Amino acid sequence: MQGAGDTKQERLIETGRIAELCDAASSMLETLDLPEILEIVTVQTRELFAGAGASVQTLDPSDNRLVVSSATGSLVTSMGQRYSPEGTASGEALDLGAPVILDSVPDEPAFTGSGLEVGSPAGVLIVPLRARDGGYGTISVVTGADEVDLLRDEAQLLASFGHLAGLAIQNARMFEAETLRAEASDVRRAETEDQVSLLESLHAAEVEVSRDLELDSVLETVTEKARELTGAEYGALGVLHADGDRLEMFITSGMPAEEAERISSMPVGKGLLGAVIRSRTVIRVEDVNADPRSAGMPSGHPDMRSFLGVPIQIGDRVFGNLYLTNKSGSGGFTDGDEAIVSMLAAHAAVSIENARQFRTLQRLLEELRATQQQRDRFYAFVNHDLRNACSGVLMWSERLLKRTDGECGEIAEKIGRGSEHAMRLVQDVLDLENIGQGRLETWSRVIVVNDLLRAAVDGMRPEAEKKDQKLQLRRTPSTLRVVADPDRVLQVVTNLVSNALKFSAEGTTVNVRAKIDAEGPPAGSPAPEARAERWVAIEVEDQGPGIEPEDLERIFGEWVRASTRERRGMGIGLTLSRRLAEHMGGALTVTSKVGKGSIFTLWLPHGRVPEQRSGWIG
Repeated sequence: MQGAGDTKQERLIETGRIAELCDAASSMLETLDLPEILEIVTVQTRELFAGAGASVQTLDPSDNRLVVSSATGSLVTSMGQRYSPEGTASGEALDLGAPVILDSVPDEPAFTGSGLEVGSPAGVLIVPLRARDGGYGTISVVTGADEVDLLRDEAQLLASFGHLAGLAIQNARMFEAETLRAEASDVRRAETEDQVSLLESLHAAEVEVSRDLELDSVLETVTEKARELTGAEYGALGVLHADGDRLEMFITSGMPAEEAERISSMPVGKGLLGAVIRSRTVIRVEDVNADPRSAGMPSGHPDMRSFLGVPIQIGDRVFGNLYLTNKSGSGGFTDGDEAIVSMLAAHAAVSIENARQFRTLQRLLEELRATQQQRDRFYAFVNHDLRNACSGVLMWSERLLKRTDGECGEIAEKIGRGSEHAMRLVQDVLDLENIGQGRLETWSRVIVVNDLLRAAVDGMRPEAEKKDQKLQLRRTPSTLRVVADPDRVLQVVTNLVSNALKFSAEGTTVNVRAKIDAEGPPAGSPAPEARAERWVAIEVEDQGPGIEPEDLERIFGEWVRASTRERRGMGIGLTLSRRLAEHMGGALTVTSKVGKGSIFTLWLPHGRVPEQRSGWIG
């Protein structure tokens, strides 16, 4: 019979072992370091049972296999063993969720890997590591064969310790997962910040490229920014010739001027540069020397390793190619580098096109200024020298006509008429320029239409008589009036009558008439700015050759004449007449039948109020 002292002694021992387990459990729960937790479990388990060895097998969630993660004593050589729990004592403990006690060494890698002989007598206790969300593995301890009964008595104690160990492992794994997530989040945040910084740099580069309209400066900026954004040692930009098969410009970046001068000659489209030109696609190479498309380097050229070539194009039109070499670091250019340079190249294409157009526009403006200067000199000559000369001839012809008669008188009269015609042409040219410059003055007054037309017919009758032509003023109501500038209306009618006589054959008739028309200019003709309920239509009808349909509007262009054998005149009379008509709020139109003749119609709005002025500027 056991004495009271023995029972007390056993209780003290039991209490001490429980206290040790509690201390160990506290240590496990206070730390989040998984290797430290596993070491505490194996050491305390072996000490608790005074076993030959102890180990912890944890479940790998990636493949659901057991891994000997910590071991001590006789089981230390089994560290790292991996195996499926199916058919093993550890698998049984996990399935039961309870301790498994054996009296011999089981056929399981955790034990055989340590050199223990399968089936040899031994006390083996395996308990599950369990936590809130399931099993995390097992704890194993090996003792002498005579201690199997002791293992049965204290299995529950180790099972409780295993539960605490499972919670500690769960906490450590959760902490490890959160740490990994935090690290991944920090990495993503850093990558995002890098991307934002890169995009900001790209935007700044695009703004800088867009700001400049000088082509050479744009090319240099694009090349330099591409090199900076990718960390390339060298950059170059080749501008394609119009034929698309060769380069006409080649800009470099990152290369000292003296080094660039040593290379001297421009690339001729061989090797990788030529491959980018021909393929019109991005080419990225880690080692230029190992690529079969490489054609080698000219004398004095720096060494090249990694390469990135991107075409600069809008749609199918290629302007050039952007080349980068020698990416900083040991690796080659990345997908990110390719994306950044492709975006910069797309933006650069627009900027290069703008710069080219700006250069073309500057050239055109210079040509326009030169043309305007010539035009100004021409009008100055017409206004001063030519008009003065015509005035002098006209004055002397008038004086000569007063003092001579007979054949000399006829000659003087012809000289006078020629001078008057030249003066009219000079005035037409000056009026056309004044309209174009917005300097033409008009004064709208009440006009008796019949009187004005009679004056125009009387003034042109001598021209008609020279060709035995009839110039007739058809019946026009004597009461018909219109508000317009009489001088300008007379100028337009005179031009129309002069044209009609000029282009009509001898013996033909030119009719002049006026009427009220409610319709206004016909549909399809240039619409006048003014709106009116009724219109005054002044018509000049000839029996000339007519005008081809394609010439009906073309003849009103400046310095343009109709397709006819008659080549006289400068081709400004109709242009001036239409612009004068539009200036007065009206229109000038024409209808014609080839071989029959033409009718030119001056349209003036009816019912306007005359301008009240104290004087006249003509």
